[in-house]
Amino acid sequence: MPEQLISPAWKKFWRYYYIASLCIVIASLPFSKFGLSLGQFLLAGGWIVERFDLQKFKFWLNGQSAPGKIVGFLPRAIGLIFQGIGKGFAHFFRNPSAVLFSSVLLFHLLGLFFTTDFDYAYKDLRTKLPLFLLPLFISTSEAFNRKGFYRLMFLFLLAILVRSVYNTVLIQTNHYIDIRDVSRNVSHIIFGLLLSTGIFTLLYFALKKQFFPLSIRIAFLAIMVWFIIYLVISQSFTGIIISILTLIFLIPFLIVKTPKKWLKITLGTLILVVLTGTFFFFRSLVRDYYHVNPINCNTLEKNTSRGNPYLHDTYSSTVENGNYLWIYIQWDELRESWNKRSRIPFDSLDKRRQPVAFTVIRFLTSKGWRKDADAMERLTREEIEAIEKGMTNVVFLKKLSIRGKVYEVLQGYDIYRETGNPTGSTLMQRFEFWKASVGLIRQHWLTGVGTGDMNIAFGRQYEIMDSKLAPDQRWRSHNQFFSIFVGFGIFGLIWFLAAFFLPPFLKKWQGDYFIIILLVIATLSMMTEDTIESQTGVMFVTFFYSFFLFGRKEPDLL
Repeated sequence: MPEQLISPAWKKFWRYYYIASLCIVIASLPFSKFGLSLGQFLLAGGWIVERFDLQKFKFWLNGQSAPGKIVGFLPRAIGLIFQGIGKGFAHFFRNPSAVLFSSVLLFHLLGLFFTTDFDYAYKDLRTKLPLFLLPLFISTSEAFNRKGFYRLMFLFLLAILVRSVYNTVLIQTNHYIDIRDVSRNVSHIIFGLLLSTGIFTLLYFALKKQFFPLSIRIAFLAIMVWFIIYLVISQSFTGIIISILTLIFLIPFLIVKTPKKWLKITLGTLILVVLTGTFFFFRSLVRDYYHVNPINCNTLEKNTSRGNPYLHDTYSSTVENGNYLWIYIQWDELRESWNKRSRIPFDSLDKRRQPVAFTVIRFLTSKGWRKDADAMERLTREEIEAIEKGMTNVVFLKKLSIRGKVYEVLQGYDIYRETGNPTGSTLMQRFEFWKASVGLIRQHWLTGVGTGDMNIAFGRQYEIMDSKLAPDQRWRSHNQFFSIFVGFGIFGLIWFLAAFFLPPFLKKWQGDYFIIILLVIATLSMMTEDTIESQTGVMFVTFFYSFFLFGRKEPDLL
């Protein structure tokens, strides 16, 4: 092969290798942590070898004797590898926006000075290594033109489409205990963020008349509708709320950008109607939840149809779907009837580790039934299985129930208000996490607790608070901004905010559609989650941030 053809062929090979490695990362986002790790490993290996000066190495070999080649082969190869790495870093440091974003890992390293638990600190650093590696690899590789970028986004859309269909099969065949577990290797919340990103990507593609024919744009809209339906089917409350809020945030941008007056009026009316409709819809659900069916305590029947005495606690105001919980209870009949219909004993725990007896009482009450043998015999097989899984309200049986999600939140609030125990309620537990975070911030506002001492600090804070939260539920902030503040103090938080929000402005890409969508979705998720504290979360944020901002030659403006 002629000498002048070797370099282009080498470059072309590594370009395909780079694209293949990115494809592995993209395809693994909704499926596999192992695939994400493998993709990063391949990117790292390719990045190093691609910068190896093969021509210089061959020239050196041609000028050496046989003994010289044997003795000097390895040192010379290693030297050229480090030269290539040095050139790669020099290229990287010429990109201030990439350097700033990747610097998030740097203050995690500085946090080691305030750490006592180095085992956890090193684990945390390994998890967050993509914050440095992905901006390095992507910003120093050849950026994609619009066609190449769109093709990779099509792969992403295909991956989440396949995963959503697969998950739907699991949901329809009841292959889960908690619906949040259907995504398995990828958390329910992160998959919701991926879907939200996919929805707004499809919306953008569907509006691009100059790039896609009508038939393709209709297909984009159909897939987008399916993603929205899946969010409801899977009860991804986080995904639904973030998608709605992102749309509300996006519409004002479109109103400002569009020159057409009729479109401005239409979009403004749309956002007003959506907000008003949403308010009245949720208000009606709250009113229904707090409605109580009245009873006359003097006319309560004393015995079941089988002659056994009922227990009536008329002092308790606890209700389920408007029905009083602690009236018309016959424990012996319930126990005997339940044990005939279920393999899980009445005096044990359901699959959510809740007392079966309490789950049965709540479920029957939610149906407006008495708690006796007659009611137990009327339950369907599906309802028995639902109770075994820990389902406490018949409303939760409906797979497409926004009402069920609202009731779940309100139940958690009521229990927390009465007992002070947030355990079991996702929202109330978050309030407890945030309360603990604020307590730690007050104590360590300047330097934070350090990279590795987060778990230790939170454990102590819950004890100081005398929290009623179950020990196995005493987690960290569930708010990324609080987590950064707790870990690294006020200067760490300022640094994080700058590293996250300033790079698009440094590159003058702040008007790019994909950057705006990612920043909104990621920021909203960080309000209720420690988004970059898990492998899948940090990969979601870091990959798309790097790919959207550093992996393209030109922006897609609104």
